[in-house]
Amino acid sequence: MIKAAIFDMDGLLIDSERIIMQGCIEAAQRIGIAYTQAQYVELVGRIWSDSSRIMAEQLGGEQPMQQVITGLNTFLDARNHVFPLKSGVVELLQYYREAGVICSVASSSPIPHIEHRLTHTGVLDYFQHVTSGQEVKRGKPNPDIYLLALDKLGLQAEECIAFEDSELGAQAAIAAGLRVIVVPDLKQPSTLVRSQAHQVVESLQHWLENHAELAGCATSLPVVV
Repeated sequence: MIKAAIFDMDGLLIDSERIIMQGCIEAAQRIGIAYTQAQYVELVGRIWSDSSRIMAEQLGGEQPMQQVITGLNTFLDARNHVFPLKSGVVELLQYYREAGVICSVASSSPIPHIEHRLTHTGVLDYFQHVTSGQEVKRGKPNPDIYLLALDKLGLQAEECIAFEDSELGAQAAIAAGLRVIVVPDLKQPSTLVRSQAHQVVESLQHWLENHAELAGCATSLPVVV
């Protein structure tokens, strides 16, 4: 029986990646640069120091990167940096709460972003711990963020399960020794991640309805309405 579930945030709990990607593409277009989804996906799951370096390389330098970030922030400010929840999030968190499973977040995003986004979607109180990429030297796909999350929980990897949407995030969770449920968002996982993941499912709702009992939480699932 698992004791804790560790969740990534962007693209997994909240539907933010598509919106942020749209903001990047539009901001790049305004300065005459064609920016693609394939380029943006390279950034997904990374800590800021890694993603900003890669983005600068993609855009041709630090200056255009800063212009795109400024445009992106203007785009997100208009939305108050609020994003919708993904399918099944509340139902799964409630299910784990009732089953006595601790829920935790391990996100590459800065702590203020994590708290803001989860507060505005009404789910922050479900999480006992929040671990940010700001707290580790090496970002995903290195296991550091998950090892720190496990340390905060005071649990071993075999006592927990992880949920990820990105390739790098799944690799990090696997490297930390966790069973990982992959819920693809912008890109399907590689053959390698598929072979090492505990499950690949289409949504958290799908996991709850069809696979949650495999995590050892209960012998039967609650009715989800």
